[in-house]
Amino acid sequence: MPFTYLFSLVSEKVTLSQEHFIKVVTNILQEKPPAMNPPSFIFKRCHLAAPHNAKILYEANFDLDKVIRAQHPSQLSYGSELLWDRLKDILNNGATFPLQLIRAENLQLDLAYHKERGSHKSLSKYSSFIDPVISEDNEHGFALPLPIEMSHYMKNASIAPLGCQKQTTIRETGQVIPKYRLIHDQSFPGPSGSSVNLRVQKNLLSLIMYSFVP
Repeated sequence: MPFTYLFSLVSEKVTLSQEHFIKVVTNILQEKPPAMNPPSFIFKRCHLAAPHNAKILYEANFDLDKVIRAQHPSQLSYGSELLWDRLKDILNNGATFPLQLIRAENLQLDLAYHKERGSHKSLSKYSSFIDPVISEDNEHGFALPLPIEMSHYMKNASIAPLGCQKQTTIRETGQVIPKYRLIHDQSFPGPSGSSVNLRVQKNLLSLIMYSFVP
C-alpha cells in the first residue's frame, strides 16, 4: 500500500563561500550586543563566592527560579545563549516557512497528480524496513493519518511522495551495516513544475552557517 504525507516542514541548507562566511561573521562581531545586567551571583573561585551566593538564595527562600528571573536580562536569563525570541515563537505558535503561493488551479493539478502517482518505488522495495518507522511516527503523534481525499479541502496543502534512501551505518564493533532512511521528497514537482523546495523564499529564512573543519 503506497503512503503519501502532506508536507509539514521544509529544510533548506545554505552554502556560503569562504569570503561570504567571513563577511557574515565580521558583521555579527560588529553588532552591538543587547544590554545585559551583571549577575548578582559571584562566579569566581574565591572564599567570598559561596557565602555571598548562599545569602542571595536564603533571602529568596531558596527559590532559584525567582532569583534567576529577578536578574533578567543577564547571562543567567533563560535562553540567553539562544535566539530566544525566535525559538519562543516557534514553541508557542509552531514553525512556519515562507513559501511562494501558486495559482489555485495549479495547486489542484499537483494534488491530483501526486494522489494518482503515489510514493516512490523505493518505498515498496524496502517496505519491510520502512513500515515500522511509519507506524512508530503515527504512535508517537509525529504523523497524523488522514484520508488522502482531504488534501483537496485543506488550504494551500501540498503532497510530497515518500521514499526510502538506502545508506550505511556502523556498529560499535566496527561492522558496516545497511541503514534505511525514510524521506519526504519535497523536491519532487507536480505538473506545475513548482516543488515545495523550489517555492521556498530563501531570503526570509533564518541563516544557518556551515564551515569546513580540517
